[in-house]
Amino acid sequence: MKRFAAVSLAALMLLTVFASAASAADVIEIRGPVYNGSDINNIIDTYGENNALTIDATKFAAFYYDIDDNVTTETLSILAVPGTEGNVIGEGGIVYETTIQQVDYEFYRPAAGWSNYSLVYKRQEKYIPINPDKADKLAKLVLDSDDKYTIRTGEQLDLGEGYAIEAKQVDVDGEKVWLEFTKDGEFVDDEIISVVSGSDNTWEVELDDIQDEDDVVVLRVHVNQVFQGAVDSIAQIKGIWLIDYANAMKIESDDEFGDLDNVKINGATLTITNEDTFTLTRDDEVEIGQGMFFKVADTAASDLRYYPFVEKTIGGEVVDDDEDDDNVTEPVDNDTEVEEPTEEPTEEPTEGPTTEEPTEEPTEADGSTPGFGVVLGLVGLLAVVYLVRRNN
Repeated sequence: MKRFAAVSLAALMLLTVFASAASAADVIEIRGPVYNGSDINNIIDTYGENNALTIDATKFAAFYYDIDDNVTTETLSILAVPGTEGNVIGEGGIVYETTIQQVDYEFYRPAAGWSNYSLVYKRQEKYIPINPDKADKLAKLVLDSDDKYTIRTGEQLDLGEGYAIEAKQVDVDGEKVWLEFTKDGEFVDDEIISVVSGSDNTWEVELDDIQDEDDVVVLRVHVNQVFQGAVDSIAQIKGIWLIDYANAMKIESDDEFGDLDNVKINGATLTITNEDTFTLTRDDEVEIGQGMFFKVADTAASDLRYYPFVEKTIGGEVVDDDEDDDNVTEPVDNDTEVEEPTEEPTEEPTEGPTTEEPTEEPTEADGSTPGFGVVLGLVGLLAVVYLVRRNN
């Protein structure tokens, strides 16, 4: 009996270890203020002003706010328009607005041309306007980083969303590096960047015909240092900014975002309202649009209580039913200490590729840690063997 109990206990330990090793995703609710009153108009009168109740990032954590730059882009308003009564909001009574703002690069070096860029926040995602002054053509921001990355010649750095940069060659003096930019393994652009004093260490990739716009900056890379040695040639990058230009979108007036289906573009501001009446159904979660909901309490008809909220998935892979392009893999900081080599090869870099180079699969910078679940599993297995032998 003791032997059976010992084996069962050890087996239970193993099951517990491997079960805990699996990553579980949790959905959390990010909510705004709770509004309480007898009806919609009473709530607007109590909490709002000038016949409007407006929520911004100071009240709703789901809205974009940059505390360093004190920048916010979004508001959600409920207006006392005709047809608003009881728990019904009239046509045009829900107004979502997001406006282009200037934010600093993570790699903030104004003297090197890294000061700020235009950004607009939509659907809890950062977007870059293709035209800095108009909010109708947008591309998702893939990366804005000031981490250090070291890449060897022939090695690719995965930037996410299928984009990568490769260090093709370093010159004999260790002063220049030839970089290549690819999307899904296909060549996009390349450049030789010099790091000698007084040179521009930043490479900007400009492309044409991005949603009918030309000279669109889609990638910025700042090369910090270059090392040339007998064995390894290495480029050190500090400062990367990238947009998903291949999936840029144009917002049209007939686009719909849930129950917000009246779209207007006024220069730098995108405004979306409801064309039909909107009912705050009691004891329900009512979707507004843009990934936002109102949670309405189960109250008597004489009372109305609700709050806005969004849901976020943490602790695992984010799954968005409305978008399939949210799986963004950002490079992990793989900065390493590099001693400057003393030996130099004799090969000089060329100004571009002369022969077709073999393409290597991108190597994503890996910051993962060992599988502690497996280690603990082996400990449990050894415990089984020990207990069985002890009881024989």
